Amino acid sequence: MEAKPGVRAQTLDRALDVLDILADGQARSSQDLAAATGLHRSIVYRILRTLEDRELVRRTAEGRYTMGLGLLVLTRTILGDAQAHLHDVLGELANSVAATAFFAVPRGGQVVTVVTVEPDRDRAHVAYRPWTRAPMDRGACGLAIQSTASPRPDERPEVGWARQTGYVRTVGELHAGLTEIAAPVRLTGGAVGCVAVVFVAGDLSDEKVADAVRRTAIRLTRPPDEVWEI
Repeated sequence: MEAKPGVRAQTLDRALDVLDILADGQARSSQDLAAATGLHRSIVYRILRTLEDRELVRRTAEGRYTMGLGLLVLTRTILGDAQAHLHDVLGELANSVAATAFFAVPRGGQVVTVVTVEPDRDRAHVAYRPWTRAPMDRGACGLAIQSTASPRPDERPEVGWARQTGYVRTVGELHAGLTEIAAPVRLTGGAVGCVAVVFVAGDLSDEKVADAVRRTAIRLTRPPDEVWEI
């Protein structure tokens, strides 16, 4: 695991490392987690026992570990009204272009989808699950988020394009045959996210989708303060 400077509670820090690894949804053995964290297996085992007692992780029938239902209790109010607001706005976007819309945020060098909404119409669309992770340097969302930072010599051309146009378009970078169009959203306190639409390449007008995504990003960039103070 990456070294973390500064004063902190070491045991808690290690437990959070374990949870962060399990956050991708893949069940792992204590040995897998020990290798991923660089900790001795006995330390990882004690962490897992504690997390299991709190129902923050659970053990599968095969003896592997995955996220527990206790996390739902801890996280049920994190987004609060923001989640309802996001769902409503993304629903309007999804229905306006007849494609799946989602909102994502950066997390540890990756982009994590936190809310997804599929269109109400019967037209075929792409299913996209919440909590899907993608590399920051691939896919429209990661590039859109990068465009909010100062230019770097090694950045991809699409990042500079996003600064000029307000959106990024990629095709097949994360999933073969799928187009992703994303725009950055600046939140309170300097935080950044992105709003995006994903659809089968060639099914929709890229220009129409890009315009809808940009307008949605602008709408989310200046929402009521009480919604975004999360």
